[in-house]
Amino acid sequence: MKSKNGIKNRVTVVTRPVRDGKRHWVAADRKTDYQTYMPTYWLRWLTRGGANYKYECLGPMTFEQALIHRAKKEVEVLQEPSLEAAVKHVAPKTLEEWRTEFLHDKNTTLKKDGTPLDTDTIHSYEVLTREFLDIVKRTHPGEIVKQDMRDWIIHLRLRLKHRSVCNVYILIACYLKFCEVDHKKLLPQSERPTPVAHPPVTYTRDEMTKFFFNVLDERNSLAFEFLLKTGARKTEMTYCDWENNLPNLDSTHPTAKFFTKTDFRVKTGKYREVPLEKALAAKLRAWRKKNPAAYLVFGTKDDTPEGNFLRAGKDAAERSGMKRSKFKLHRLRDTFATWHLRAGRDIRTVQHWLGHASIEMTQKYLAPQEGEEAQSQMNDTFSGIMDKVAAAI
Repeated sequence: MKSKNGIKNRVTVVTRPVRDGKRHWVAADRKTDYQTYMPTYWLRWLTRGGANYKYECLGPMTFEQALIHRAKKEVEVLQEPSLEAAVKHVAPKTLEEWRTEFLHDKNTTLKKDGTPLDTDTIHSYEVLTREFLDIVKRTHPGEIVKQDMRDWIIHLRLRLKHRSVCNVYILIACYLKFCEVDHKKLLPQSERPTPVAHPPVTYTRDEMTKFFFNVLDERNSLAFEFLLKTGARKTEMTYCDWENNLPNLDSTHPTAKFFTKTDFRVKTGKYREVPLEKALAAKLRAWRKKNPAAYLVFGTKDDTPEGNFLRAGKDAAERSGMKRSKFKLHRLRDTFATWHLRAGRDIRTVQHWLGHASIEMTQKYLAPQEGEEAQSQMNDTFSGIMDKVAAAI
């Protein structure tokens, strides 16, 4: 619709008649015959700099009345600031401002079970985003380029192993996404740090026998046996207490229960219950009798979580002839899963004992046999076949 001066009006009067069973927007005019009914008119206009129409229903009225409403709306729309002009007045946020909002977002994030993110996780976000900004030396998100990401990754590889670089990259990718930056457009897939899928390394039965023989402290020996025979994570063991985690130790079927408590949160937030092997249960009962006033099962003399189990384990591993670097506490959990699966235990049950969210996670813990055990199985599979052939000849 055009005004008297030939300039196209920003606001038009439209109706919505039914044609072929569907309603359509149609510009209204005086030529249309509405003698049988009074039509419902609408106003339609584009905001300044906008790409989508806006509508306002006027209701049933004459066309002349609709034109009066159109003239009033035209004045209002012309007084609206241009969308482009409004955007120009908004200064883009800096990476520092995005970082402040990102950290606030993480500090106020609650997991599915209602617990906040771990303090260690929050601290990692703080430290690693600070390091990232110090290295790339950019002010705004749009200034980050491919070479910035390459230089940052090279800096990480100077002090971290590949797996750790992958974990840090995922964290920074999360931060960049918050800043509305797609890391996939900055780095091609071939250059992004990606974890290499290695089967988990486990201990052999011979290694475990020698290891436990060389653990000199009773509490440490019991703690390591608890990790091996329950599949518990290190922190689940250090925060294990008699009242909450081992409440039915004296029952016929004792179990270890792992769940989020006031002073501790399990990694996945999921509750799980693991049967206690009878020899381990007997040792735990004897240990409780020796420490009747203790709250923590494997705590210090002050009844606080012990933080030196890894060092004690490496000392014992070294005495047993194992390389000090090979001993890892989490490897006891890997061994727990692998031994059970190789023994034919139901994978769904093992998944529950480990607290995994999916079967796929549990399958990764099924490490292939190597060395002497693998050789023995290969020999058993094919033993005697060629001997029978030779005898037949």
